[in-house]
Amino acid sequence: MYTCGPTVYDYAHIGNYRTFVFQDILRRFLKLRGFKLNHVMNANAWTTASSRMAAAAGWHSDYTAKIRAGVF
Repeated sequence: MYTCGPTVYDYAHIGNYRTFVFQDILRRFLKLRGFKLNHVMNANAWTTASSRMAAAAGWHSDYTAKIRAGVF
């Protein structure tokens, strides 16, 4: 099961969590029905907005992505 993960340029918010809750419920339902699956979640693509936010914070873009993904 492949699902989209957080966009790492900013912290997750309630709108993001709705998606994650749905993914979790679907995964649990499929397992309950006997499906064997691996759940893979990506961290969404880096964008221009990501670069701007990193620069505004005075951070390198790679560092910013690691911080945001780690918080998730």
